[in-house]
Amino acid sequence: MKAGRTITAVICVHNEERTVGNVVRTVLECDAIDETIVINDGSTDNTAQILDQFLRDDKFKYVEFNKNMGKSYAMTKGVELAKGDVILFIDADLVGFKSKHIEQLVLPLVYGEADMVIGQPYPNEMRRRLNPLRPLELLAGERALYRKDILPIVDKIRTSKYGVETLMVLYYKSQGKRIKIEYLWGVTHLLKFQKEEPLSALKNYLKEASDIFGATASNYSLLLAAAKAALINAMKKNVFRSN
Repeated sequence: MKAGRTITAVICVHNEERTVGNVVRTVLECDAIDETIVINDGSTDNTAQILDQFLRDDKFKYVEFNKNMGKSYAMTKGVELAKGDVILFIDADLVGFKSKHIEQLVLPLVYGEADMVIGQPYPNEMRRRLNPLRPLELLAGERALYRKDILPIVDKIRTSKYGVETLMVLYYKSQGKRIKIEYLWGVTHLLKFQKEEPLSALKNYLKEASDIFGATASNYSLLLAAAKAALINAMKKNVFRSN
């Protein structure tokens, strides 16, 4: 399956006691994964106690921050520690995540069909059709990519906070790299309103929107380069079709 490539899963977690155990267990039991790095980003619930059960697993590497540093900072730490050729980012708040979904994310990458594969959780096709936020599918947290491709923007990623996925997409598009979306059927994310008090959840949603906008605005040159790359690609396709 892996075509000779080593794969590192990076799971960043902050207060996900309800779901993190099943997510980590699924990843560790998947033969395709060579190492699993879990970054406990200053959790104050029972996340640390739940993760203790995996400490004896040879594939399990654990880092715990004393305070919450933010998702992008934690992701960067995972990239720096990873030994794999391929990095697989997986959110810790998934329900219904299975080994088959890992294969969906990794196979198109290692067989040369894409440079980055993004997994979009959906419980079913009807939910996908009715989703008003489908244009944001590129910002899903589950993604597989080559470590060497992401190293040039590690420092930018570190400070991008909730805008990390936006930054990665802009960078890949600016480089003319291929991005593929895989629908992870049967997988759902816990909503912030299911994990936090309403006011806290609302604040975090607003912060997320602000960080995404900030990542776009502060990387305006990448946005222009991405548009240029898309135009060149479209022109090449038209020339090919006309011939």
